Amino acid sequence: MQVHQENRCSICKGHKHLCGRSECPILQRVRIRSSILPKLSQDIFGSSPSSIFVGSWNYPKVYVGPLVPPVIGDTSDMDHPESWFGKSLSDIIEFRSSMVRSKDSHDVNAVRDPNRSIMLMQEIVMSDKPVDTELSLEKKPRFSFKFNEFSPPYGPSEVMRKLDVTQNPHIPRVVDSVHNDELAASDGIRRLYEKEIEVSHISKMLSAGILGDPKRRKFVPTRWSITATDDIISKQMIDDIRTYPQISDTLIFHAHDVGNTLAAVLVPGIWSYEFLECWLPGALFSGGSAVPQIISDWEYYQGRKTYAKIIAGAYYAGRLPVAEYLEHVGRQATCFVIMEVDPSYHTPIGVWRIRTILREAFSARPVSCESTHEAFSYLSSVLHLPGTDYMDASQLLHFSERQKVLDEWL
Repeated sequence: MQVHQENRCSICKGHKHLCGRSECPILQRVRIRSSILPKLSQDIFGSSPSSIFVGSWNYPKVYVGPLVPPVIGDTSDMDHPESWFGKSLSDIIEFRSSMVRSKDSHDVNAVRDPNRSIMLMQEIVMSDKPVDTELSLEKKPRFSFKFNEFSPPYGPSEVMRKLDVTQNPHIPRVVDSVHNDELAASDGIRRLYEKEIEVSHISKMLSAGILGDPKRRKFVPTRWSITATDDIISKQMIDDIRTYPQISDTLIFHAHDVGNTLAAVLVPGIWSYEFLECWLPGALFSGGSAVPQIISDWEYYQGRKTYAKIIAGAYYAGRLPVAEYLEHVGRQATCFVIMEVDPSYHTPIGVWRIRTILREAFSARPVSCESTHEAFSYLSSVLHLPGTDYMDASQLLHFSERQKVLDEWL
């Protein structure tokens, strides 16, 4: 029996999995709603996992506030993408949906002369352990999910009347030092990263206006701070990577999680990087097309001068793990990252997944190949599309071939 798109849900009723998803998102929403609603009130007392959300709407006057679940205890996993590999999409949505977003309207420059509320928010974010937090809201928040493709989702939101913390935040010494020093934001980010402060924590500090010259600090919308952190750290590494010798073999790394397959192909050559992306038919952002479309952004040896508008934040989230691996082995390479997204990825949860999945891939033993063509052919056993489709779509490969011909002619 052929089931038309518009009839699918009424026929399935959440039990026949006609959409190809492992769990019906409608039933999932009902289940999560019933578990969270009884915990919501105008006054929230919970352990914030050092979490903040800064919106981008109406910039430069934005909504800022901590994310606080109505739960006391060790909530650190709720805002720690580095530990989410292997968790199901349903689990991530469920614990993120319990995070209540408080909203306080501020000009982005308000951090230069912070009031008590801003200082408390910054202390929460600087802490490396959950902070017991009291929120008084304008009214009881309505149950809702908020999703976007850049940052992790969060649950209900409401305007904040008052904020208090009921314990002393545990602030690492290096975080306190960087906050009090008159460092450029990029230098502060580098120092924190070198001291093994995790990328997700650094991006929250950038967002909260904790980093940079005190006279120039500002709130940075969450989605911007995530990409800026990935970009700044990887750029600083790439400056060193360009001076390293080239890898000697073509290497393949790959891993899969939450409906996303990420593969990295590293080829002997000078530093360059391309991110190729394909949403398979039926996937969230496939546009309803039955024909898979491959899109990409790339950079050559000198790096990019403009923002990667096609791939956007995923481009930078993918570049960081590549740079981390090359920095670790002390080599440079021509690098291709391929992301295939299948229909089981039914809800956007942020670009953190790309960074996390690729880090998992680079932690495993690579497959070694004799040539670029052999490497992409091997990917046919890992990806849904033939690897040669990605070769044909690669702008970097075509550019490199033209460059090689030009160099030989000269």
